[in-house]
This record gives sequence, structure tokens and C-alpha cells, in this order.
Amino acid sequence: MMKAAFDCEVLVVGAGPVGLATALSLVAQGVDVRIIDDMPARHATPRASAIHARTLELLAPFGVADRIAAYAQPIRDVCFFDAQGKEVFRRQLRAIDSQYPAQQNLQQWHAEWIIAEQLLARGVSVQASTKCTGLVQDSEGVLASIVTEDGLSTLRCRYLIGADGARSTVRKACGTRMVGTDYPERWIGGELEIEHTEVITEVHALFGAERFAFKLPLDGGLMFFAILQDDEYPDARPGPADPNHVMDVYKASFGAYPHLASRVLGVSWSGHFEMHNCCVPDFRIGRVFLAGDAAHLVSAAGGYGMNGGIQDGINLAWRLAAHLRLNADATILDGYNVDRQEMFVLISAMSDSTHQMMADRDVEALRSPELRLPEFMAMADRAVGEVGLSYTRDRMWRDEAETGAFRVGMRVPPTADFASGEGASRTWASLYDGFNWTVVLAVPDRKSLRTAEIRLFDLAALVWLNGRVRLVVAAGDAFAWNAPRPTLYVVRPDGYIAFRSDAEPGQLPDVGRLTEWLIENFAGSLAPSGP
Repeated sequence: MMKAAFDCEVLVVGAGPVGLATALSLVAQGVDVRIIDDMPARHATPRASAIHARTLELLAPFGVADRIAAYAQPIRDVCFFDAQGKEVFRRQLRAIDSQYPAQQNLQQWHAEWIIAEQLLARGVSVQASTKCTGLVQDSEGVLASIVTEDGLSTLRCRYLIGADGARSTVRKACGTRMVGTDYPERWIGGELEIEHTEVITEVHALFGAERFAFKLPLDGGLMFFAILQDDEYPDARPGPADPNHVMDVYKASFGAYPHLASRVLGVSWSGHFEMHNCCVPDFRIGRVFLAGDAAHLVSAAGGYGMNGGIQDGINLAWRLAAHLRLNADATILDGYNVDRQEMFVLISAMSDSTHQMMADRDVEALRSPELRLPEFMAMADRAVGEVGLSYTRDRMWRDEAETGAFRVGMRVPPTADFASGEGASRTWASLYDGFNWTVVLAVPDRKSLRTAEIRLFDLAALVWLNGRVRLVVAAGDAFAWNAPRPTLYVVRPDGYIAFRSDAEPGQLPDVGRLTEWLIENFAGSLAPSGP
């Protein structure tokens, strides 16, 4: 039986981008966090590199998104080439309903460095050379066994998050494993230092006669990947690769076409790897949660792995904060598994579809006229940025309005106008802070509201959300979404609509319905007992 005292409220195991982003979000919401990692120092390899718009939207309140975007390489075109090196399709990534582009590229280590710096600025440093070797949990918390340079010790926490990668010791300690598919292809890749004089903004995908290969722009170089043939390096296993082998495969793919080849100066990182499409049955095991590669793996196609992991962490962080700080019942934590399992199904399907096209070298699929339709291009750009995905299954959802474009479970677009009608436009991006729950009262005109009426909605939210609430009276896009009916929205700290209610034109939504919903979700131990 563990002691009642805790070393921290939440222990994060793993200081990759997922663990760091989760810890940063928790700290920003006032949760006492410790983060450990078994590595003695931060790595300097690219690993993942794609940064999606939705990931940056979620990181924006914590002071890191704009720095990541500043360092990242823009991607403006994705170009597909056939076995003769002829361009068969060019996808121009257009602006989407976000303050960020659909996708950019930045080495994983660089993103980690930016997030870790912000975490340190908030008083939390990564405890390096610290490995979690096991854990025991009971009804009060988790006792983690850790090994440091000084030997074996323990850490006590109320909750533990395993963000320790595909070979997660936390997952193994919980006795769970991933279920899914191992792709048969063997891949080789590397970070290539190249000679160039301007910023590269194109991704190239080559459907060659012998293999599929693609390259992504990085600062000062390229990220290159290719599928190996059966007789190439048959004894190779996932792990470091001979840089000369990477160069040989590069020369046999892009290097065979002068207009696609770059002069390579060196290979700063290289590796053999395989791809998977699998997920744990439950992201929550008692007081332990799994996130990122510890919980799920998808093909590198589309770059959903790291992005999905960071989004795991942001989703979990606001739920833990709601439980620890807002008196929300512990069942709110079950919604983490519900939300992220639903999202895994969506992103794994998109990733798998692209992976199969690459593995089959199905260049003919790219000749379809449908791919060139403006409406398809717009939908595809939003899919790349992960801004069109919604949640539908969380028990917290309540939608009492029958009409309207934006419903419960949907992401609020950062570009949407929440102006009160009395001043300049005010976008959701300027309101979203990753901390507060936002109560939006959307009306046709501010003069239709009396102060006493506003106060009723404000007090209801302030009481049950422990002051972590922002009240917004909006007459812009927020009203147009369900015009002419005045509509009340409650938006979660991660920017998804959790509650919606409306009223007949000329009236206001019933504040009693809001109060009922708040009591149902945030009364916790204060809720009256049943019969």
C-alpha cells in the first residue's frame, strides 16, 4: 500500500514531443507535474518532421506554436512522379480555416527543444537519465519504480502518463499490448545534407519502376525515405543504417533523374525501419494513461504519428485539470480513451490509404480527374491539416439545438469572428487560451441583452467551473452559425464545442439547461446522492 503523500500530481514518463507537450499543457493549467526520460541528453535526429495545423492550433496558447512555425520549412506543393520521372500530379496546398498552413516540416528534435524551453520557463525541467522500470497503482495513486544514476528509488503520483514511445515500459508494466497490422515493407531513410541556395517548398514522391521513394524539405537538407527491395540488405533490422546504403538507394531513385536529384554533401542520420498500424485496446488503465507511440502507431504516410500523439496529450491534460481543479468526476478521464480511439480510427484510415498507394506504386490513381476538383482539393488540404475532424462519442456532449452549422464535438475555427458588434473583428484564435472554458452567448445584437441576463449565464459558469471560464457575447460568425436563433455554446479548453442550446428569435437560451449540464459534469462529490 502506498503512502498518502505524493511527489507530484502527474508523472509524465518520456520527454519526446508528446510527453513535453502534455507536461506543458498540464503546467499551464496549474497541475503539479514531473517529467522523466531515460536518455541522458536530448537526441539530435529528425525522426518525425511533419507539423500539422491542428497541432499548432492546440500548442498556440502555450507560447511554442509560432516559434515552431517560424523555424519550420513551408510546404507549398506535393509533386508526384511516375517511373519515367514525369510529373503526373501536383498538389498545391492552399490556405485553410486556420492561422497556420496545413503542413510544415521541422525536425522532431527542434520541436522538442522549443517545447522543453517553454516548459523550463514555467519551472519544470526534464529529469534525464531516469528510467521507469515498473509501477503499482491503487485507489489513491501510482507508485513508480525508477532507476537513476544514483540507483533505484520510487516516485508517488496521483496519475501517471506513459509517453515513452513504441517500446513503452509503462505499457508493458500495465500488461497491455497493441493490436493491429504490421506492414510488410522494409524502409530505409536518412537526413541528407544538400547543396542548395534557396528554401525548398516542395515534397517529391516518386513511383519508380523498382520502388517508391519520397523526400521532404528540411532546413539545410532533405528527409529521404524509400522502400527496399527484397534482395536489398536482407539482414537489416530496424535501427541505424549504413549511410552509404542510404546514398546508394537515393542514387537509384531520385538520383537517376537529373531534374529530381540534389547534390548530397553528407548523411547526418540514417536508419532502417518498419511501419505499423496498431493501437492499445484502452488508452486508460486505472490511473495510468498511454499517449503517442506508447498507445498507437500508424504509417509515416501523412505524418499523423507525432501530431496525433501531441493531440493525445492536449486532450488528456485538460481532462486531468478538470478533475484535479474543477471537481469534475473521475469519469471525465474515460473520455480521453473515447475521444482518442475515435480519432485513431480516422487518422489510421487516412494514413493506411496513402500507405497502400505508396506500397503498390499506384501512380494511376493520381491521374483521376476527381483529384483536381476544387472541392476535393479543399477537403484534402483540411484533412492534411487535421482541422476537419470532430468527436462524437464523449458522454459529456449535449446538443440541445436542432439547427446550425457548428454542432457539439466540432472544432471552433480559429479564423471565426466572435466580434460583439461594437468594435473590430475578434477571431477565436485571439480568444483561445488553452486554460479557460469559454461560454459564448451568440445574439443578433448586443442591445438585445441586459446586464442582469448576462450575469445569470456568467454566475452559473463561474460557480461550477471554479472561475476558469471566459464569457463572450458574440454577434459575428458565432451568431450566423445558427441564425436567427440566439445560441449558447460552451467550448472546452481544447477548442471543441461541448454544449449547445438555443432559443426562439427574440428570446435567450435557458440558463437552467446550462446549469444542469454543469452540475452533471462538474459537481463531483458535491452532487446529491441518488435514492
